[in-house]
Amino acid sequence: MLSGTMWVLKGGAIMLGFPDPNLFVPAQLFFALGLLGLHAWLKGRDGWLVRVGGFLAYAAVALSVVNAPYSLFFEEDGVQPPFPFNVTYGVAALSIFVGLVLLGIATLRAENLPPRWRALPLVIGLSALLPVWVLAFIHLEVPVVVIGAAWMLLGYILCSERGGWRGSLHTR
Repeated sequence: MLSGTMWVLKGGAIMLGFPDPNLFVPAQLFFALGLLGLHAWLKGRDGWLVRVGGFLAYAAVALSVVNAPYSLFFEEDGVQPPFPFNVTYGVAALSIFVGLVLLGIATLRAENLPPRWRALPLVIGLSALLPVWVLAFIHLEVPVVVIGAAWMLLGYILCSERGGWRGSLHTR
């Protein structure tokens, strides 16, 4: 939910004419961690979709962790990131969204969520693959805000299902 909030803040700030708050890398890291949460939610479901989606989630976390120190200490406003980081940014983002599509398909098959929400992870993944990449180049941030809000909603749904955080606290 935190990464969705960061996406909404980033996109909203840009749309309102404020400077970019440089939340891309932390949002990417928290989004990858949220994808690991979705993978954990599907644990026990065997299949290549869950395995590959989980692998991509772990890869996205690792790449995002590599990107975080660079973004905090070395990035200057308006400067193109150097070679290793411009590749790791893109690969981490692609890993997140392809992993989300795969885990979204697995969520549909698993039927763990209420029927009206089962397709949400898949819809987020598919909508992020093309619109965000294309529209970001023309500086239209609406899809970023919508996907961030949808990711916050998915986080809430996953936490409220089966007791979520509350259920895990009561079982200890």
